[in-house]
Amino acid sequence: MQPAPSTAPPDRGALDRFVGYIAQACGVLAALAIVVILVIVCAEAVLRQFQSSLLVTDEIAGYLNAAAIFLGLAWTLREGGFIRVEILYDRATGSLRRAIRWLIVLSATAFAAILLWVCTRHVIYAFDSNTRAVSILDTPEWIPQSVMVVGLAVLLLQLVAWIVGRVRDIP
Repeated sequence: MQPAPSTAPPDRGALDRFVGYIAQACGVLAALAIVVILVIVCAEAVLRQFQSSLLVTDEIAGYLNAAAIFLGLAWTLREGGFIRVEILYDRATGSLRRAIRWLIVLSATAFAAILLWVCTRHVIYAFDSNTRAVSILDTPEWIPQSVMVVGLAVLLLQLVAWIVGRVRDIP
């Protein structure tokens, strides 16, 4: 008699579990950013009925929107939520399909690494030159830009964890 096939998820490595916790935390922060956008836009709409305004709703909502996008990248990738063009991938089978998957993941990893490097340099420049938003808040631009760097770093970690997990399982 053969044992029943296991329905438990495959064992994930320590790196993948660690990155999973970080990606989930960033996903929660992204969701909170969306909720805060909703609250401040609703507050602005109510205040305008009384001829008043927060005056900074669009700026804060823009920063929070960028935060939601970048902080949600790794979690979205982990959960399989990215929209992708699968015209070739869906038609491929066997080793060709695996090769295409590796090509996609490796090129995405290289792109994320380059983008992280460029954005990090941009944040350093903004910090060194004390670049500020042209608004009432006079926000130092490196602060919201740093969220992009965090999100890209977690995305890169997620991609690396995927690669390490697959390489670890190669017989």
